[in-house]
Amino acid sequence: MKLTKATHSSPDGDNEIGLEIEAVIENTTESVIELIKTNVIIVNSEGVTVSGSYDDEEEVFIDCKESSKIDIRSPYGIKASGFEEKLDQIKAYVDVQLYRRQFHNLGEIEIPTDHKKATFIKKGIDIAGLVKVIGVTCTRSKPDDDGEVEVALSIGIRNVSDTYFERVTAKFVLFDQEGAEVDRDDTYNSLAPRCGRVLEPRCWSLKPGRLKNCIGKITIHVHQPVGYYSDDIMLTKED
Repeated sequence: MKLTKATHSSPDGDNEIGLEIEAVIENTTESVIELIKTNVIIVNSEGVTVSGSYDDEEEVFIDCKESSKIDIRSPYGIKASGFEEKLDQIKAYVDVQLYRRQFHNLGEIEIPTDHKKATFIKKGIDIAGLVKVIGVTCTRSKPDDDGEVEVALSIGIRNVSDTYFERVTAKFVLFDQEGAEVDRDDTYNSLAPRCGRVLEPRCWSLKPGRLKNCIGKITIHVHQPVGYYSDDIMLTKED
C-alpha cells in the first residue's frame, strides 16, 4: 500500500476540519480482492489521538498482481482544538485489510402459497470444508392491513474451521412466474471460528398476486482475510 494523498482543510466556522486520504492498494496475494476494510487513527503533534474511523468497507475488484486507487474514509468534523494550533503536524495511521470472496449458489426455493405453509432447501452444503450451510426455511406472513405480505428466509450457517470470516452474506432475489425480478434483500454477519449464525434476509410490502408461482434464488458470499497493510503519513493543508 502507498498513501498517495493526505490533506486537511482549514478550520470552518465551528472550528472543525475535514480530511482527505487516498491510497494505492497492490494485490500481492494469490486471490482476487473483492472487499477492503480500512481503519484510521488521527494524532496531534504529541502523538495523542484526536479522532479516528474504523471498519469502513469498500467493495473492489483487484486481480492478482494488480493495483487500485481507493479513498480512505476518514472522520469528518474533527475539532481543530485537539491539534493546539499545530495543524502542520497532524499524522494519520492507516491500517487496511484485504478480503477474498468465496461464492456459492444455494439454488432456488419456492415461495409458500400462504402464511400457514413453509418451503425448504433440506440439503446441507459444504463451502470449501470451512463453512457449512445447514438448510433453508422460507415463510411468508399473513397479509397486513394494506394487504401486503413479507417473505422471509432462515439460513443456518456454521463455521467448522479455525478461520475467522469477516463477513458471510446471504443474498435473496425474488422472481415472478415470468422471470422478472420482484424484490431482493441481503444480510450478513461475521463468523468466528467454531461458531454458528442464522441469516434472515427478507422482502417486505409484497402484493400476494405478485407471489403466484414466484421463485427465490439464494447465494452465499464468504469473505476471508488474506492480506494486511499498515502505514502512516503527515497531512498537509489542501490547496
